[in-house]
Amino acid sequence: MSIKNYISKLVFTNTISNDIKSFIAFIINSKRYSKKFKQNKLKTNDNETFAYQFKIDGKKFTAYLRTFKGDIDIFYEIFWKKTYHSHLNILKETPKTIVDLGAHVGMTSIYLALKYPDAKIISVEASAENFLLLKHNTASFKNIECINAAAYFEEGTVYFGNNELSYNQKVSKEGIATPAISVETLMNQYNLKIIDLLKIDIEGGEIELLSKNNSWIQNIRNIVIEIHKPYTSADFQDDVQPFGFKLKFDENSVLFADKN
Repeated sequence: MSIKNYISKLVFTNTISNDIKSFIAFIINSKRYSKKFKQNKLKTNDNETFAYQFKIDGKKFTAYLRTFKGDIDIFYEIFWKKTYHSHLNILKETPKTIVDLGAHVGMTSIYLALKYPDAKIISVEASAENFLLLKHNTASFKNIECINAAAYFEEGTVYFGNNELSYNQKVSKEGIATPAISVETLMNQYNLKIIDLLKIDIEGGEIELLSKNNSWIQNIRNIVIEIHKPYTSADFQDDVQPFGFKLKFDENSVLFADKN
């Protein structure tokens, strides 16, 4: 990391930390994680977790993040690097209904809740371990509702292999059994006629989600998605174009599309 970026990260962390203890712990644990990551010494069974007190956009909240599972990386991606900032600037109207598929431990859901405080946000996460932190992290945000399930093209059960980084869990032929839910069922359960903003980051699961039993796409207004190989932006366009979508923004494998 360059000196410029390091200073920028320090200033950012100081700005969002609600107390000196959280600032110091976050900086130290970030370094501990990055050192073990670079040395390829991360232990998959190390669930060391810290509660950090943050204040962003005037809202105080507690973020429970695991030091060696990649949670800190995701926090920095969302709030410091602002992964979705440019994509969301394209939105023509403020979303009232948001669905977050692949919510992980809730950082993107919190980011969206801060940006759109009047929106109803449904956060869907497959991993039971991630979901537990998702519930804790979003507890002070009354407009976020959490669901422990895997976003899939049909109902049933899917399996997730064990991966050392919490944000890389993928559907596998074996592993931890997880209930699957389709977007259509999700909309029916919550009586959603329209989803104003659908965020998708499901580690390759987008391939089947968007190509099979996908008539529900006609009820979506905007999509922001992180795609994973072998799925490409061209594949995404092929899947959503029949429903009136046009790709508007593609940056670092994060795409934004809205209705023509």
